[in-house]
This record gives sequence, structure tokens and C-alpha cells, in this order.
Amino acid sequence: MQINWLKKIGSKAEHNAFVDLCEFNQQLFCCYREAENHISAEGRICILTLNKGGNVCYVNRLQMTNTDLRDPKLSITPDGHLLLIAYARQTDKNNRTLSAKNICWVSQTGNSWSSYRRFAEKNWWLWRVRWSKNIAYGFAYNKKQNTIHLYAGDPRRSFHIHHPNALSLQKHNKGYPNESDLLFDNNKAYAIVRRDADSYSAQLGKSYYPYKKWQWIDLGQYIGGPAMLKITSNTAIVAGRIIKNGKLVTGLMKLNLTNGNLHQIGILPSAGDNSYPGLVIDKQILYVSYYSSHQDNKSCIYLAQVELNLLIHQESE
Repeated sequence: MQINWLKKIGSKAEHNAFVDLCEFNQQLFCCYREAENHISAEGRICILTLNKGGNVCYVNRLQMTNTDLRDPKLSITPDGHLLLIAYARQTDKNNRTLSAKNICWVSQTGNSWSSYRRFAEKNWWLWRVRWSKNIAYGFAYNKKQNTIHLYAGDPRRSFHIHHPNALSLQKHNKGYPNESDLLFDNNKAYAIVRRDADSYSAQLGKSYYPYKKWQWIDLGQYIGGPAMLKITSNTAIVAGRIIKNGKLVTGLMKLNLTNGNLHQIGILPSAGDNSYPGLVIDKQILYVSYYSSHQDNKSCIYLAQVELNLLIHQESE
């Protein structure tokens, strides 16, 4: 794996983490949470506008009183707006969760944002949305229920359960499915889902439109905060938190979407509290945003530029 450059782009808060990345108006937009620590009672969202050289051009922040805004994610709506979602956890003085809801904001420029709007169901964590044919889809999870529901619609208007219990302990004997990503290829959908029970192994899901019947392949390893982008007809790049030599690191992998074969192709500089990457492909360049604590034991945001051609043809280590 050839890393052209690696830049620290976010370090203002005590804890900078939970990252996503997208391309919008020929620029990169990176969002993440700024807070005191991993589970502090209040967290705000920082949105960086960067050029393709990884230089920060503009900084914006969103926050709510007595609220922990967690795991922001970005996507481009069919009408060309930037959509930001997050999980808003309302807390008491002892940092106990009073309630939690999914909220979203919209921007036409990336530099100013609308007021927030609630969407989906309270206390079900809608992890990420991906768009296909003017419809947004995303999985929401609930730890106590040991299941994920597939939601569909438009978070700005109407967003409801499309297919309940797409992957669950009760139906599939797979405990605690949670964080996820989706990609669409014409009338096919692929999903990658983290799990934190029994074997802890991530799952690859396949479905055909209207995405109400899913088949699952066990990937045989843990992947936290997975992000996925298609690079060839049957191959995707997967990034996430993996275990390497007994330690948690941020890894890049190549996934065969047909049979679920997963090959590690590189480890980004990372250690301690780390990962939750975002991915953007621009021509033959892969941009990866993530967080890591490998420098001075402080959780900071990093942006890496990686040669995509070498990743496509590279065999497993």
C-alpha cells in the first residue's frame, strides 16, 4: 500500500473522533465529533472543508445544549445538497442517557447549515444513509433488540422502516449487529455490518431491489465502524477497525462482493482509540479520513491519500 501523504487535520478538542468524508463541489468535506472523551455527556460536530491536497479551507461546528452529537455522516442528496446526519444523545448531569434520536441538517454550500430535523425512530441508531434512485437507505440498530432494521425514504421528509429484522439474533443466530455501510449497483445492494457478540465476525449482506430479502455471508473477522466503496465490478474497498497482532488498528481491505473473500491490503498509522474511517475515490486516488491516538496518546483526525491502482492489484499480505 502506497500512502502519498498523511496529514493531521483535527486536534482542537481533547477527544476528536468518529469520522466521515465525502466529496462535494470539487472539495472534500470531513465531519467528526469533538468532545472531552469517548463517551462524554456533550459532543459537538466539526465539519472541515478541504482541498484535494488535504489543506483545511473552512471550519464549521454544530452543537446542542446538554446533547452528545455522535458519529456524524455525510451524503449528497439527489438534488445536489449536502446532508449531515448524527445521533443526538440527551444526557442528565451524571451523563446518563435520557433519550436519543436521529437528526439531520442540510447545506447547499457546505459552509452554512439548516436547522436540524428529526428522522427515523427514537432510540434506534440510524448509522449511515446511502442513496439509490432518489431514495436513501440505512440500517438502524438497537442493542437490546439484537437486530437491525432497514429504513428508506428521505431523512428531510419521510424516513420509515422498509424491512424489519434484516439481520438479527432471533432470525439469523447472529448477535448484536450494529454499525454498517451500504453500496448499490443497479438493482443490487450490498451491506457490511459489524457485530459485537458471539463470534464478533462482520457480515456481508446481498439483496435485490426492493431490498426486502437479504442473504448473509460471515466474513470471519471483526470490523468496527466499517466503510465500503465499490472499485471494480465485483470488488470493494473496506476500511475499519480490525485486530492486528492483538491490537486494534485502522485497516484497509479488499472485499470480493461475490463470495465474501476479504484480503488485508494495508494498515494506516494507528493505535489506541482509533478508526471509524470515511472514504472518497477521486480518479485513481483514495482518500481516507479516520481518527487515531498513535501520536502523544491523543485522539486526533487524520487524512491519508493512497494510490488506488496499487490497492486494486495488490494481493493480500
